[in-house]
Amino acid sequence: MEKAKVLVAGLTVKQLPELEKACAVTYAPVEADKAWYLDHLGEYDGLITGKLPVDKDLLAAGEKLKIVSASGVGFDHIDVDYASSQGIIVANCPASVMQPTAEMAFTLLLALSRKLVLYNQAMQEGKFLDTALAQNQGQSPVGKTLGIFGMGRIGKTLASYARTFGMNILYHNRHRLSDDEEHALGVSYVPLADLLSRADYVSLNAPATPETYHVIDEAALSMMQPTAFLINTSRGSLVDEAALLRALKGGRIAGAGLDVFEQEPDFNREFCQLDNVILTPHAGSATRESRRSVLKEASHNIVSFLVDGVPVNRVN
Repeated sequence: MEKAKVLVAGLTVKQLPELEKACAVTYAPVEADKAWYLDHLGEYDGLITGKLPVDKDLLAAGEKLKIVSASGVGFDHIDVDYASSQGIIVANCPASVMQPTAEMAFTLLLALSRKLVLYNQAMQEGKFLDTALAQNQGQSPVGKTLGIFGMGRIGKTLASYARTFGMNILYHNRHRLSDDEEHALGVSYVPLADLLSRADYVSLNAPATPETYHVIDEAALSMMQPTAFLINTSRGSLVDEAALLRALKGGRIAGAGLDVFEQEPDFNREFCQLDNVILTPHAGSATRESRRSVLKEASHNIVSFLVDGVPVNRVN
């Protein structure tokens, strides 16, 4: 029996043993442009994509295409609606990025709380700050309230970390959890307006969808406490960055930890001028362990469907 043909796009890795054992695998050239994919995609049954935007044009060119797997949890770079209309499965890799992304969110929370950027910058400049002064003191997250927007796998993992620090945890989600799960996680469901007004830290952990676009806008930021911090490790489109900059410059919120931006990699450099912001380069899942795991999960998505006929991690 002839093996299913799979194209791996936008990844520097050129060795996926689990996938190669079950399928005929081609690794797209690193320099390949859209025209290359339009010329070649028609011969493949499956596609694994890194950052390559898989739009309607590419999906239409994939005449034999049966499944597209993102090599990560995000799939906003894939035209899911058009894929669905063509009977093409779209899958992602939620398990692999769950822990490291939650780690990044909590790392940003701790760094903001304990003024790590201020301390490090001062020490690098040879200054030993007087921590007896109130302006040089951070705060403990213990006993503070964390508001989680998006209680999926990452949100739940973040809640478990926060619980060990004795934090109170509120959440808002499209679908409310069961009473048993809320009790097990130690979380309380509230409307978004309540979460924003009551939380000392607001963490965004929801996917990029039309419903979540600019969910944090001028009105949402005005509901937050002036002592509160915003943390975003999900997608940049959830935040109106112009409104956030105004809030940060005006002292209407205490600070922000941003791992994702509306435009990447050409993010708004105005954030670099602020001393109450921590910026990281979309590094939520950037651990060696996670990157190995996500490639295995993406491979499993393809093999499970093309070889075994069982779709897993399906998002459409």
